[in-house]
Amino acid sequence: MRLPNSLRPRLLLIVAVALAPLVLVAIIQTNLNYRAREQEVDRILRDTALYATRSEQSLFVRSEQFLSAVASRPELRQGTDECSRMLFTAKIGAIAFRDITLLDAEGRVVCTAVSSSRPSDNSRFSWWPTVHAHHGIVIGNQFISPADHRAVLPVALPLHDRSGAFAGALTASLDAEWLRRTMQNGRLPPEALMLVFDRSGHIIASSQAVPPGLVRSILTHALNRERIFATTADGGKKWRWAAETLGGADAFIAFGMPEPRLVGLSRVHYLANVILPILMVILASIAIWLGTEWHVIRWTTYLKRVSAAYARTHFSLRLEALDEAPDEFRVLGHEMKNMASAIRDRDYTLSYALEQKSAMAREIHHRVRNNLQIVSSLINIYSRNIFDHEAETAFKQIVARVDALTLIQRLIEKNDTDPTVDMKVLFTQLADQIRVLAADSGQPYRLTLAADDMQLPPDVATPIVLFAIEGLLFELFPDGPGAKQRNVMLSFSGDGDGHLMLTIEDEVLAADALRTGTPSSDRIFSTLAEQLKGQYRIDKSPDGGCRLSLLVPFRPKSDGEDGREIDNQSAGDPQGFKAAGKGFC
Repeated sequence: MRLPNSLRPRLLLIVAVALAPLVLVAIIQTNLNYRAREQEVDRILRDTALYATRSEQSLFVRSEQFLSAVASRPELRQGTDECSRMLFTAKIGAIAFRDITLLDAEGRVVCTAVSSSRPSDNSRFSWWPTVHAHHGIVIGNQFISPADHRAVLPVALPLHDRSGAFAGALTASLDAEWLRRTMQNGRLPPEALMLVFDRSGHIIASSQAVPPGLVRSILTHALNRERIFATTADGGKKWRWAAETLGGADAFIAFGMPEPRLVGLSRVHYLANVILPILMVILASIAIWLGTEWHVIRWTTYLKRVSAAYARTHFSLRLEALDEAPDEFRVLGHEMKNMASAIRDRDYTLSYALEQKSAMAREIHHRVRNNLQIVSSLINIYSRNIFDHEAETAFKQIVARVDALTLIQRLIEKNDTDPTVDMKVLFTQLADQIRVLAADSGQPYRLTLAADDMQLPPDVATPIVLFAIEGLLFELFPDGPGAKQRNVMLSFSGDGDGHLMLTIEDEVLAADALRTGTPSSDRIFSTLAEQLKGQYRIDKSPDGGCRLSLLVPFRPKSDGEDGREIDNQSAGDPQGFKAAGKGFC
């Protein structure tokens, strides 16, 4: 993609490229810090959970130790009465337990500290198969005690015989209300939540009210043995948890805190660290945009208007607005003012020199024309004293040639700033002069003109006109009355291939008995054709008359060239032209 040439996009691109590594490093560093912060929060949460749940964890550890001590007593095997008395005595020192019961291998009650406080058949409970598979304490599902109709939590210790076979279990009914009061004793932060629940999602105890749906999310993660995890309650509130198993994974204890409390500040820092470098790039871009507009663009626009005014020759324009511009633009503006003044002075000098040159050219053309008119007048005066027909004809031909030169000078004088000759106007006025000469000589003469409208330089137009005069004046002055009607056709045009074509056709000359030799005319034709680097031909026209043709190679000047270019070899011989020999037709 091509980089824009404008200054503003280039500066914006430079700033973006310069700040992009800083932004990238800031974002990467922010991500690393945020992850480190999350790990630190998880560590703090685990430590806090261990501290907050130490009493509950200790309770179940003490329960296991207590049941192990009771299971070692020999009274358990001395009969129902001795067993019940021993269990009753042991319960007196364990205020957290509502009852202590000995179960056989089928889950039936063998003896109990409190009669009728426990179902007679415990094998129907979901936690009983777990007792068979464990050697340590197992926490069962909470149920309502039949004796006092209070919620209790069974804690079972599996018993085995000497061969290692399962022989039953010693269970204690933990008071659920006492456990709740223990969890709500005020050692937790106000926003924290601690709860004990079983694998079915039933809440055994909690430090405060549990939001709906929260336990299901916690249980899902706890069953997957995740120790640190995040959940979302039904109200959309996010929590972060630390969870541990109790009693063979049939019960769990979890400690949680609202996530905004834990990582809310970290997220603010994260967003700030990410947004800040991006905001820096945006603010830098805005600053560059406004700065270039105020300190660069508006002054370049102003200087553009100034240059446009100078281009319209308003050189008197003052640059007072540049007094508020930076020094660079102020210096540039004054340099433009100096340049405009220099251009104005040069234009004045060139205009004055051009006027002088035009005046001198007009004066030269005027004097040349006057001199030619004087020469023509002198020839006319001297010709009045000549009565020989051939001498008189020669003087008239000289006058006609001088008048043709005078006509060229007059047309050049009218266009002295660009020395070119309008060939159509030139041939039109030349035809009028020939008709007047023919009428003065008593020659019936009809001249038809067909000339293209084109501009030629004088050094090309003059030989062409002299060539045409030489052809038109041939046998123009008859000797005596009774001359035959002459019908002459003159055409001048370009063929489109870099050539100019002059053609003169006369219907009468071929019919008359002409003189066989015209050496003077032939020399004039040859000289003028060589001067033009062209070729001429004398032959018969299709109607039987005489035709004189001149072919001149010519390429008009183009921009940046000083003048025309004529190349004789490049002209070739497109129409079979060859230099003519002696004779006319």
